[in-house]
Order: sequence, then structure tokens, then C-alpha cells
Amino acid sequence: MRLLSEQEIEVISAYPLDWDDLDRVRAELRAKTNNIEAISSLLIRLIGARAAFNLEYGAGAGSLASRLVAIHPYVKGAKLGPFLQLARHVVDKSPDTAVWAAVFDLVDALGRITPPRSAGTGSIPPTFLGTPVARSSSWLDDSETCDRVERELFGEIKRCTFRGVKGFWDRFFLCSGEQRTMLGGVLTAHNGKKWAEFPSTCDEQLVWRWFRSLEDRFLTTCGAPHKLHTTNTANQFRERKGQLDLFFQKAEKGASTFEYKDILVVGGLKKANDTGRFKTTLLQLARYVRGVFADQPTRRFVHAFSLCASTMELWIFDRSGPYSSGPFDIHGQPDKFARALVGYATMGHDDMGLDTFIERDMECANQRHVTLHDMSDGGGEVRIRLTKPMVYQRAIVCRGTTCYETEDGGVAKFSWASDKRKLEVEHLRLAEERGVKGVARVVAHGRITTIADMRKDLVFPSAHRFREDTVHFEPSSTAASSKTASSQKRKSASDNASDNISGTKRQKPSSSNSKIVGHESSEHHAQLSKYENKPSLYTRAEEPWENRIYSCLVVSPAGRVISDFRTAKELLEAIRDAITAHRSLYMAGNILHRDISSNNIIITDPNQADGFKGMLIDLDLAKVKDSGPSGARHQTGTIQFMAVEVFRTVDHTYRHDLESFFYVLLWMCARQSWRNGFARHEEQPPQESLLRRWEVGSFKSIAASKASDMAVHIRDIMGEFPRVLDAVKPLCLRIRKILFPLDEEGDMFFGTPSGDPDQLYRPIIEAYDQTITGL
Repeated sequence: MRLLSEQEIEVISAYPLDWDDLDRVRAELRAKTNNIEAISSLLIRLIGARAAFNLEYGAGAGSLASRLVAIHPYVKGAKLGPFLQLARHVVDKSPDTAVWAAVFDLVDALGRITPPRSAGTGSIPPTFLGTPVARSSSWLDDSETCDRVERELFGEIKRCTFRGVKGFWDRFFLCSGEQRTMLGGVLTAHNGKKWAEFPSTCDEQLVWRWFRSLEDRFLTTCGAPHKLHTTNTANQFRERKGQLDLFFQKAEKGASTFEYKDILVVGGLKKANDTGRFKTTLLQLARYVRGVFADQPTRRFVHAFSLCASTMELWIFDRSGPYSSGPFDIHGQPDKFARALVGYATMGHDDMGLDTFIERDMECANQRHVTLHDMSDGGGEVRIRLTKPMVYQRAIVCRGTTCYETEDGGVAKFSWASDKRKLEVEHLRLAEERGVKGVARVVAHGRITTIADMRKDLVFPSAHRFREDTVHFEPSSTAASSKTASSQKRKSASDNASDNISGTKRQKPSSSNSKIVGHESSEHHAQLSKYENKPSLYTRAEEPWENRIYSCLVVSPAGRVISDFRTAKELLEAIRDAITAHRSLYMAGNILHRDISSNNIIITDPNQADGFKGMLIDLDLAKVKDSGPSGARHQTGTIQFMAVEVFRTVDHTYRHDLESFFYVLLWMCARQSWRNGFARHEEQPPQESLLRRWEVGSFKSIAASKASDMAVHIRDIMGEFPRVLDAVKPLCLRIRKILFPLDEEGDMFFGTPSGDPDQLYRPIIEAYDQTITGL
């Protein structure tokens, strides 16, 4: 039997079992200890026990109640052996600690079973052709702990990190002209064996001063446009995102207070060259880069570097993951260090990955425009002015969705979409052709660049394999062809770089231009067709990073995101009309949205939106109904709002989107309403919301938590609503009953019913209508 911890014993003592409630189950078990129905009833009562809700099954694995929910469907037809110990303790009315220890033992025995597929009369059988879901750190805000942010970041980058990329130095650090003069000056500080003034102990401040001495002597005097900085405390940053060890920003910026929107290059320092700490060092850099992308959301990529004792590694982070030069010793290869320092101090906007496609007025920095392809009947090009920003994502490997309002009442959306999916503009045009109502209308569109284009001429080895905290390179075979990146033999750090310091300037890809063309040229299509290592979802031998297309789409009308709701009526009307739009998109347009979240429902003026007070946006992950898998590596949705079966790899259906709408409603009432000022003066929000479990942990544990909440804890969740939203509670209970009916055996059904989809749309919309009328 499991040995309980002191903390678990305290929880059990604080929340004793209700033996009066268990007496009937005890009688049934006493009559026949192998009675499956009695065991099922026992588990249901234990799921609802307060101790089960407060006992954690394990770090990041959710509550014990959520684990019981996951195994409950297996009671029918299961072998009785695992349940007998628990049954005997209940029959004997053993101490609570013995009962809960037996529950832990039961979960240990059965908890590894994969949750069952949707079942039941009239259900749609899953085909498992849906695109798998990937984690993203986007939901974490700047107040989260470093550990939690880095844990989510690791989920983003662990399968798309590359070290020792061939061509890295020639792509970003090939010096020419005045750069060679700076380079020669920096190299005079090396005595042939080591950097003469490099500190013997790699203390952060000592290394920083050495960097600055090189900069002052050899770079600043030559007019290098970027300057090196460090901070003494995170308070020197206006945003709460952490203290950077070293970073470059524009030279004219002051050094007393810093902002992430001005950072060009981030650096991390470590006193010792401990290869076992590689993962820790990389995640520290990733956390800083995440902050840069958040404040510079239209940036294409970010430079970073680490210096551990005398070992340096240069990194690029783009929306498909990080890749590096490979590690090198700054004393043994001083030319590389000098090229890095000069390169970071002098890079142009294109090599720095900055936004070069949004036009900025020289006299007024707030005046921004984009030139796109006009999607109206007239065609041609249209110049559109951007006003205030609306939406951005706090993540690295993601679509990087960034939205601005436009001067003429539309929304300009910048996004990195998988090249395996239909672009959103195609779905919107199809929806318009099919008469869909309540979905945004296309105004203009333009493609900007692709990951494949930005990584052109780079040869990638196999992806880095993280084994705990040790450095490991996947063994690779001898190159059969210089064009096949995945089979390219990994070279040494010195072989990977061009050492011709005064060599001819490379032929660079054409710089991004502020004028964005509406369609890719035939030359670009030819480049993509020749791209041999296409990423694949299922074939590991092919190129493992995902190619993404960066584009700008302008739609109309504009609106406020649903999280900005000002009254209960406005919230309910917006969600109701968004559900109505979803029905039209699915039933008239034959298109399934698949990414319902608080960011993708907007509150609109009905006078400008065909009578809709809420509309759907963001069809990046949409899919034409009954079409095959796209081939995209994954979809990165918003985990708080994902349906239970989506986490369990069941094919995405319209009903899963309706479930996501319900989670949006609960989230807005239990979490967002407090931020929007709905609480009365004496009310305080809960210190730790029950919905926190929808964000933290594995996909399996989040699915179990949601299933448990829908079955048992829905009233506890509604208890977190401010009192002014009490009128919404009956609606929540009514929608729960519609979405999660009980089957003939009394189990909650999470699947999709067969037949007319209106059997779910109609009663849900009617429930909203009646509640709104009552308000």
C-alpha cells in the first residue's frame, strides 16, 4: 500500500469522507464484493469528495479526482482485482488514510490506460486523422515564474532545435568594408594564445567590462550603430520579463531604463562551461527571446548568444525554432568571436531580422502603412494605414499572430501559417462565395516571406536530442548529397564557418521590401518546389522543422476581443452570435473553424457587421469538412479552451468547437470578469482559480481535469463568478446538459452525436436567447 506524505495526510484530515453517504455503497459491496455497479457508484462518490479534489496525484499530473475520472470508464468489463483492496477498506470502514492510500494504488494500477475513444449509440467514430496539438507558452503572462515559462518553452523547442548549422557564419557574419577594419582592431587584443585581458574568473560584471572595453576601443570609435548593455536588476526594465545578462540595442538609446521593444540581440553568461547545463542555458535565452518577440511581434527572427566560461555559441530563433553556429572556444578561435562582436554591433535591419515590411513615416514613427494586394473586384495594390495594436502572442514557435486596427475600420493580421495548410485568405474567400454569415470579409492580402526562404543556403544536421540536461548530437551518416540537409554529415565548428575574413561578400537573398506583393512570383514557387526536405508530420527522416508562410491579411469589420466585454449582456450576445456564425461557416460553408478561443471571438457593432454583435475571426487552423489531413506538423491552439476529446487525438468535429465556446463563457465569467471590474466592492477573486488546472500539466491531465469539472465541479467553478453574473449560472448548467448528456448507463458522453448538427446548435442558441431576454 502506498505510503502517504505528511501533506497528503493533512489534506485527508481536513476533508474527511462522508461515511453516511457511503453507507449505501458499503451495503451493496457487502452483499456482493464483485458488484461492478457498486464499484462504479463508489468511484463516483470518491470523485466528488473534497479530499480527492485537493489531493495531487503527482507534480503536473492534476488532482486525484481528475485521475479517477480518467479511469472510471474502464470499470465496466474490467477485471476486479485492482478494485478489491479499495472495496474491502470501504466495507470495513477503514480509516480515511487507508481508503485514500488504496485509491492511489488503484490509480497507479490503472492510470496509464489510454482514455477510451468516443463510444455510445449514435456517436461518430474517430479516425485519428486530425492534426495533433502542440504546446505553446503563449498563454503565460509576464508575471509567471521563470520555471513555468521555461517548462512551456521547452515544449515548443525540444523537437526543433539544431546545433552546428552549416552556412551559419556566411549567412550572418561575413564581414566586408568598414567591418573588416573593426575586425582587425578587435583581433589585436588577442595575443596569439588567448584574449589578453579576458578575466581569469568569469564573473558576469568582469566579463561585461571586458566586452565593453573591446567595444569602446574598436567599435564605438568607428561608429558602430548598436551598443552593448547589461542590467544590474530586472527593475531596470519597464516590463516584468526578467533581467538580461547582456544585450545589444541602438546606440542612441539611454542606458538607465530599458525596454524589450528596443533589444536587438540577447546574451547569456555562465561562469563555468558545464555541458550538462546546456538545456538550462538555452531555455534562459529562449525566455529572453520570448520577451523580445512579445514586444516586437512582427520581427522575423532574433539573434542570441551564450558564453559559458570561454565557450561561445551563437543562436537564431525564428517561428520554427532555434538553430546555432555550434559551440566554439573564444581563445582557440578568436576570429569567430571577433566576427560575432562586430556583426552584432553593425548588422543591418535585414540580417538582424527586424520588421522591414511595415512602412514607417520618417517624421512620425506612429504613422505605419502596408502595401498589399487589393482583394476587391478592382484588384491591384492598396496602401493601408495601421493604427493601434490589438492582439499578439507570447511564444516563439507559433503562428506569431499579430493584429492591428486599420484606419478604415478593419483589422490587419500578420501570421506565420504552415505551408501545408490552406491560407486563411483562401478559407475566407470560400466562405464568402458560399454565403457564410458572421465571418469577417477579406479586404487585402500579401505574402511577406517564408521560413524556407530565411533559412535558404543553410544545411541543418539532425535535430538536437535532449537527454535530461546533457549535450547530445544525433549521429548522422555520411552525406549522400549536399542538398539533403537531414543526411548531411555534421562538420566540426571550424569547418562550419568560412574563415576567409577578408573574403568576397556573399550573395544574399533579396532583402524584404516594404511593398508586399499579393502573390508569390513564379521564381519563388520554383524555389519551394525544389526544396527537397519538406517537413512531414509522420516521416521522421524528412526535414524536421516546419516551413511557415508569413503573410498579412486585412479583414473587415474591426471589433473588440471578447475579453473586453463590458456587460453580461454584451458577453452573451457576442458569444451567441459567434456560435451562429460558426453554424453558418460549418453548415453553409462546409468549413470547420477548430480554434475557438477568447482571441478569436470579437464584439462588433451590428450596424457594421450585418446585424451580428459578435463575429468569428482567425481561420488559420480551419479545415474544409471531410478533407484529408493537411500534412502540417501540428496545430497550436489555446489549451484552456480545447475540448476534452481533442486532447485525446479524436478527430475534431463541430461539437468540439461548441465545447470550446462553453469553456470561453466559463473563463470569461470566472477569470476575466474580475479584471474587467465586475466585482462588487467587498468581493475578492479566488487566490487560485479552479480553472488553473486547464492550463498546467500534461495534455492528459488537463483533459482529465476538464472531464472532472464538467461531471462534478461545475458548481464550484460557477462559485468563482462575481455575484453580478449569477444570472449566467442557469445558462451554464443548461449548456452543460446539452453538450454532455448522460448515456443509458449514467456516464457523461463527450462524443459527437450523429445526425443533424442543428440538434446541438439550435438548443444552445435558444438557451442564450432566453437568458439574454431575462437580463
